[in-house]
Parts: sequence; structure tokens; C-alpha cells
Amino acid sequence: MDLFHFDWKTVPFRMIAFVIAFSLHEWAHAFVAWKLGDDTAKNEGRLTINPIPHIDPFGLILILFGPFGWAKPVPINPLHFRGNKRLGIVYVSAAGPLINLVLAILFCVIYILVSLFGVMDGMSDKAAFALETTLRFCIIINIGLFVFNLLPVPPLDGYKIVRFLSPRRWDGAFYNFEIYGPWLLLLLIFIPGVSSMIFGVPMGMMLNFVQQIAAGIVSAFI
Repeated sequence: MDLFHFDWKTVPFRMIAFVIAFSLHEWAHAFVAWKLGDDTAKNEGRLTINPIPHIDPFGLILILFGPFGWAKPVPINPLHFRGNKRLGIVYVSAAGPLINLVLAILFCVIYILVSLFGVMDGMSDKAAFALETTLRFCIIINIGLFVFNLLPVPPLDGYKIVRFLSPRRWDGAFYNFEIYGPWLLLLLIFIPGVSSMIFGVPMGMMLNFVQQIAAGIVSAFI
């Protein structure tokens, strides 16, 4: 399944997968921030897996027409973090992509079990198509969010991880880079050939990794 291929028949299933993926992604940011002592996201109703508080209407609409969309960023105040504030930002930033990786593995396990036990054999063609397509998009979109958000480009999580693991003396250079980050991100997404190279190769590698992990989990219990 190609995340960059658009097909009206898959829109509902793409939407379901995307809502699950971004809701858990943003919840993970809020949860780790809360565990570190920052109540900002919790006080704004973002410590929830309910997708409604996380929805950015424009970002949600975009998923109808292309491979990308986004949710509202979770607000945090690193000054409230216990211990090392910079490491706190790293932990919060890493939580979102990591939950997407966990979700990708979980849905891959479910997909294998559904296939193994012939769950779709007794379903109508439409129901079987809906279940299989939803599961496949749940896998690929979570992998896509994992890969995409770990790019070291502002304002993505990967950039925050790199920045706040780097020496403080580099902060000035990072600050200057942040001015151009969103434009660079757009170029990476929309320039033909670049997007497939940046996303296609690592996504293919991650898909193989997720399938191997999921297969190992299933074989360990069945």
C-alpha cells in the first residue's frame, strides 16, 4: 500500500487510521509531560485519547486529499518539568513517534491474527475490504507518522530531540535554522523524487521491521 496514492474508496479507512494515530500521538506527548510534572496539557483537556480536543480542522481535511495532515500541537511548559528540562523536552518529543511505532506493531499483530484465523472468510466482500483496508492503513499511517515526525526539521519531534540533546552553545544556530524549517519541510514533502527518497526508503525499512516484530510476537504465543 502506497501512502502517497490517493483513492476515494480508501478515504474513510484512511481517516479512521489517521484519527487513531494522531490521537494516541498527542496523548503520549501530554502523558509524558504530565508524568514529568507539567500540567499544562492536562489543564487544557489534552490528556485524553478522545480525538476531538486534538483535531486541527484544516489538518484533518488535508488527509482527505493527500498523505499528510496534522493535529493541534500539545502545549507544554518545560519550566514545570522535574529534573533536567532539556531531557524532559526530549522525552516528551520522543513519546509521540514511539507510540506510533507501538501502534503499528499492534495493528500488524492484529492483521496477522485476522489472516491466520480466517476472520474475513465469512464476511461480505465489502466488510472484508473495510476491515483489511483499515488495518493496513493503521499500520502504514502509524509507520508514516513515526518516520515523518523523527525528521530533524523544525517543528517536528525529531528536530526537538536533536536540538535538546545537543550542547547549549549550538542553540543560536538551531534558533536561526527554525526560521527556515517549515519551508524546508514543505520542499521535502512536495518536490518530486525527494519525498519518495526521504520517506519511501525509511518507511520500507520500518515496515519490514514492524512485520518481523509482529510475526515474532504472534509466533511466540501461537
